[in-house]
Amino acid sequence: MPGTRALLSPAPGERGLASHEPTHVAQLLDPAWAGVARIAERVDLLAPSRLPGWNARDVLVHLGSWEDGDAVAARVAQARSEVVEQAEDADARNARLVATHHDATRTEILAALDRARRDTARYLRGPDAPQVGTRLVSSVVGDLPLTLAFAARAYELAVHCLDLAPAGAHEPAPEILVAGLAALADVAGALIARRGLAATYVIATPVAGWVVGVQGPDWTTSRLERGRSARSLGWPGIEGSAADVLDACAGRAALPRLLITRRLRAYDVAALLQLVPALEGVGGLGSEGAVRAAASWALAGAGRAVSEVRAHAPLRR
Repeated sequence: MPGTRALLSPAPGERGLASHEPTHVAQLLDPAWAGVARIAERVDLLAPSRLPGWNARDVLVHLGSWEDGDAVAARVAQARSEVVEQAEDADARNARLVATHHDATRTEILAALDRARRDTARYLRGPDAPQVGTRLVSSVVGDLPLTLAFAARAYELAVHCLDLAPAGAHEPAPEILVAGLAALADVAGALIARRGLAATYVIATPVAGWVVGVQGPDWTTSRLERGRSARSLGWPGIEGSAADVLDACAGRAALPRLLITRRLRAYDVAALLQLVPALEGVGGLGSEGAVRAAASWALAGAGRAVSEVRAHAPLRR
């Protein structure tokens, strides 16, 4: 039964994905970037996306790395210096990028996506990653380990690929969803650890599942065997299709409705609600589409929504 299994304990000093072998993180992220490029090759750049006021070109522009700003190098330099600088306002950055590259060609967009992919892989496969990967850098949700700051982009990639459906994009390939769910689970772990709490939770989908164990400032993030259900593990969690989990976490879909219709299932609501204070105040997805919603909705949102619909639909225990 959910909540009956002993908590999953991280090793002292463990920092989730940032403590994984950097080449393994590269193997998780690189196929996701490649999958986004394949979508960018086919979508109608002028067609609207699910984001109000943004067409497909706008969405893809803000995912790429452009020559007028090397975010990867800047973050690595920040980690090396061990001086955490204030994060740039994400919405302002996105607005500037979209305005600057509003007429970008498909070739230019593909080059920007490839640059982001190569820069990320170069860092993860380089000599610095094992030493600086767990050092803190600024992000839209506060300070995160450097490697996690890069891995968190996978959540943004996955959600925005779903956003491109009106422009002709099919459901994201499994490698995009797997990486996006990993980022979702791990960032939430980082924020819970920031509060010094003890918790274990699961995000399970048919494509992939992840379990996170937090103890004080440390957390561990592990991939589940494919097809493993959250209920069978005995820990609190949410379960459903990868697209529904991501859309609910991003605020793209109404979470209470997904729970009522059982497209999403929540286990051990009381335990999920205990995590709300660690995830409150993170903010909505807005135009950033990165890790803000991952933190605020993945667990806390699930718990609140379950409370709202408890009287209308039976929940599994």
